[in-house]
Amino acid sequence: MAAPAPASPAELPRMAAGKRQLMDAAVRLLARQQGAEALSLRELAREAGLNHNTFYRHFENLTALETALMDEFTQRLREGTSRARADVSAHPSVVHRVVGWLFDFAAAHREPFLVAYRTLHGPPSEGRERLNACLDELRRDMLREQREMGLLPPGPDEVWLRVLGVYGRAVYGLVVRFLEDPRQREALLAESAELLAIIVTGTRAIHPT
Repeated sequence: MAAPAPASPAELPRMAAGKRQLMDAAVRLLARQQGAEALSLRELAREAGLNHNTFYRHFENLTALETALMDEFTQRLREGTSRARADVSAHPSVVHRVVGWLFDFAAAHREPFLVAYRTLHGPPSEGRERLNACLDELRRDMLREQREMGLLPPGPDEVWLRVLGVYGRAVYGLVVRFLEDPRQREALLAESAELLAIIVTGTRAIHPT
């Protein structure tokens, strides 16, 4: 399956042009650097093609910018994975649909994906806290929708939320491997399905209903 085209400006959240330019510039810089602490306002403004004083019209500080980036990223993940789960015409396997969508999304939006991955696995920060909170919401979306579709066996929600959290982090790693070598796509999709089966089987053994 070909990767979808990157989102056009019309598909991104509506916001002031300067704010959009700053967020896009921050993603480009962070994808080349190691963390938000490496950013400087002057460097960010130069990358965005704006006067550095423009920053404070849109953000209180760099932490607020990082939080906005993580919010936008996870919103797109929530919407995209929900559509992929529901699109039964794409593939009979829900794992194939969702993980395949993630592969395509990451390929089309490599820089924000890698920035979010570094934030998730980086030092403690408000951005990481916000990303984890948003990913918790994503897991609750997954649990609700998979319950409605009859894809998860019965059991305590708190247990399955932990399971989905473990699986989600493992899938994130698979997506990074896909970005490193897209030729692994089918093997990684098979690995993701096998991993979910192992986790579900183990969970049912530990928490029989």
